[in-house]
Amino acid sequence: MMTKFNTPAPGELPTTQQLNRATLVAAGVAAILLVTTVLPAEYGVDPTGLGGALGLTPMGKMKQEDEAASHAAPAPAASAPASAESAAIPGQPAKVSLTLQPNEGREVKATMKAGDEFRYAWKTDEHPVRYELHGEPAGAAGDEYTSYEKGASAGESGTFRAPFDGTHGWYWKNRNGVPVTITVTATGTFTKFALVP
Repeated sequence: MMTKFNTPAPGELPTTQQLNRATLVAAGVAAILLVTTVLPAEYGVDPTGLGGALGLTPMGKMKQEDEAASHAAPAPAASAPASAESAAIPGQPAKVSLTLQPNEGREVKATMKAGDEFRYAWKTDEHPVRYELHGEPAGAAGDEYTSYEKGASAGESGTFRAPFDGTHGWYWKNRNGVPVTITVTATGTFTKFALVP
């Protein structure tokens, strides 16, 4: 059995003017979507301000930062001098200083038991850096961790109590175009407080 298609009559087809108008409308809608949603969500560029109002711009900026970090050449180990002191006696203060090159990230961790606590303060020599206070359970897989706090700052202080046995501390990332030195001190109950190699 053959299917017969109805061929439209010449009067039923759209005119060239109607096709051009439909094409222009479609291009206009695409341009509006590009400027108001795609650019903010993918690239962190928000010319209208609508992307920020919708929460798309921060997402795009994080994507761009992650993309830049994944393409950045790692700084040689010799260019990031660090000094670290470990504390093995409860209550003994510990101090670590490290210098991060542009786009370099490093960690300082304390080895703690659940319920152990320390007071801390860290600061940069001038510029703010991105940071994340987080922890890994003892024996955790490489990508298993719990994030407690993150943001961008030139310094933070407070008290931290370990919710589980493991390592707890900070990851800092220098997004500045110049080297940044960070100094962190901690006093409390931990068996080790040191720069992660």
